[in-house]
Amino acid sequence: MVLSGDSICEVMLIAGFLGAGKTTLLRNILKWPGDLTKTAVLVNEFGQIGIDGELLQGFNSPVFELTNGCICCTLQGELLRTLEEILDKFQPRRLFIEASGVADPLDILKFIGTSTIKRQMTAPKVVTVLDGDMWEGREYFGPLFYNQIKAADLLLLNKIDLLPSEDVPRYLEEIREINSSCSVVPTYHCQIDPEVLWKPSLKPGQEIGIHLPHFHTDHGSAQGMGYVNFAFEEQVPFNADCFRRFMQDLPLKMYRIKGFACLGDRRYFLNHVGGKTEWIELDEAGPTRLAFVGWQVNEEDFIQALRTCLESHNL
Repeated sequence: MVLSGDSICEVMLIAGFLGAGKTTLLRNILKWPGDLTKTAVLVNEFGQIGIDGELLQGFNSPVFELTNGCICCTLQGELLRTLEEILDKFQPRRLFIEASGVADPLDILKFIGTSTIKRQMTAPKVVTVLDGDMWEGREYFGPLFYNQIKAADLLLLNKIDLLPSEDVPRYLEEIREINSSCSVVPTYHCQIDPEVLWKPSLKPGQEIGIHLPHFHTDHGSAQGMGYVNFAFEEQVPFNADCFRRFMQDLPLKMYRIKGFACLGDRRYFLNHVGGKTEWIELDEAGPTRLAFVGWQVNEEDFIQALRTCLESHNL
């Protein structure tokens, strides 16, 4: 990024639907060998507990978390207070904001553009991470999904390893039909050349506060759109067979599960999105901490099913 002044903070807004790879991108950025001094990270999670903030620990950049809501709507007041705190106390040269998967980046841009701190930062460059495996089912995700694409200055078509290679060029053309002014880059695990990420926006004349046309979403809150979020935290481990059956039997409406699960004497990082689950065995011990996001699901049904899988219940 090219700094426009010592007192101006450059802002990058990372957007994308649930499970697209936003935190993976941030982890990649924070691992780069370049100069990341005076860099801060603000993570917004729709769920009740902060999993992404924990995944971003261990780097040199401070991480701030806003949970249990979206910074595009219900958490706007907290967003402003947190941004004021970051700018005042840390005075970063760069700030990465990871929006929740059900946040509308166009609403975030509008809010920042009308805020009292807009002169202390550049117009945010929007990097949208798009799960390529979801593209064929995009009509089911509603206007919010399209707004995340329309807001992008740079779009990463991620998880191309899951796609037939002959489909990728067609997907790129279809994305450009929605947003012809953004750069589109196919990626695997959000691996991208830093020079591509830092490249200035194709909209160099854009100022904070400019009106961006977008689809109407009635995005008063994610809950209002039918999304349900809840958490499960427990010291007692799961019975491994029972918990794996629980995961296999999940309905498609239970769209997103992310966090840490203890199965017997083993602990895993769990990443479930769109009916697919990634399991990563961990070396360190610790409790189960899982964040759930579903659409029109009954929280109590899932909590009860999880409790029946605890080892203490199976003794």
